[in-house]
Amino acid sequence: MPDSADGALRAAAIALLQARRAGRVNADDEEAVLNAAKHSGISAAAAAIAARDCALAGLTSDEPFARLAAIISRRSNEAPAAARAQCGLAALRLRKRTWRRLGGKVRFSDDAALAELWDYSKSRKKVTQTPSARGGFDWPPAFDDPSRPLVVDAGCGFGALAAALAKARPHVNVLAVDRAAHCLLYGDGLAHRLGMTGRLRFACASADEALHWVRECYEGPLRAVLFMFPTPPALDERSKNAQLPQTPSKCLVNAATLRLAARAGHAGETCVLVASNVEDVAVRTRDLFASLPEFRVLQAKECGLAWPRTPVDGDAALRTKRWIEAGGARAVGEDFLGASPVPARTETEGWYEKESRPVYRVAGVVCKSDL
Repeated sequence: MPDSADGALRAAAIALLQARRAGRVNADDEEAVLNAAKHSGISAAAAAIAARDCALAGLTSDEPFARLAAIISRRSNEAPAAARAQCGLAALRLRKRTWRRLGGKVRFSDDAALAELWDYSKSRKKVTQTPSARGGFDWPPAFDDPSRPLVVDAGCGFGALAAALAKARPHVNVLAVDRAAHCLLYGDGLAHRLGMTGRLRFACASADEALHWVRECYEGPLRAVLFMFPTPPALDERSKNAQLPQTPSKCLVNAATLRLAARAGHAGETCVLVASNVEDVAVRTRDLFASLPEFRVLQAKECGLAWPRTPVDGDAALRTKRWIEAGGARAVGEDFLGASPVPARTETEGWYEKESRPVYRVAGVVCKSDL
């Protein structure tokens, strides 16, 4: 009987997630999960997976999560190791005793939860929605106190970093935007369930749209713009990936967008941070900051960080090897940041650090905002 109960819950949760990813919001889908979770024979493993899927679907109601948490609490001694990360990703409210039985508490911003999110993201095809669709997300965004400093997370993906940043820095507002509305569901659901919607907003919009809105409408200062792991441009004509932007000007981080960030920001106050797992992206971004009169490159020592002193060659990716062969500069020296200045990470950042693979970071500070 547990297998059939588990199967019914799994089917209901999958149907809910697929519907939400496709932009269909139907109360019957959520009700189906609630009804399936009533069965007494559901295992802790099935409840944890369903909680993860409900979180990824962006459910804002506490009821499904409370019901699934109750099942996990009753049967936590039977829970597999994976349940711990799945409960953390879903931000389940479990008792201390239950967390101990699972192996220790996991927050949605912890390594284990980020690894679970990474695994999920790699198992799904990328789907891009144009900003005109909006995916049911409000535009323009509205904050409870628009005089607070603002951080814009451009191309935020699932929004794990934005949610963790809003939780860690309650004195700032965070605007997280992405053109793929289905990704925004997870972070938006967290914002609602953790009571942060007054200062954490998600929107299906482009970086340029968001920065135009900040410049024209936002009352408070723009503190930072984050571009975390933007899609890199094709390195050269040998690139066989047609999905990559074919020129740097078509990338998320380009001269026009950076100038717009400068006009939306304030000299000496606004910082733009770019993180990438691609070395030539970091080098080109550093060069772009240096070439624009609106910016200066932020030195690692200015924010108390170490900087990379030697290049990473041993396990360099094929793209990096081709970059080096072509005479490309290396991401070393004080122009590059040896660690993140942001008190939060994306699932991509977490995975690369866990695998001891390099993450390249470069930042620019606005020095002229009225050009």
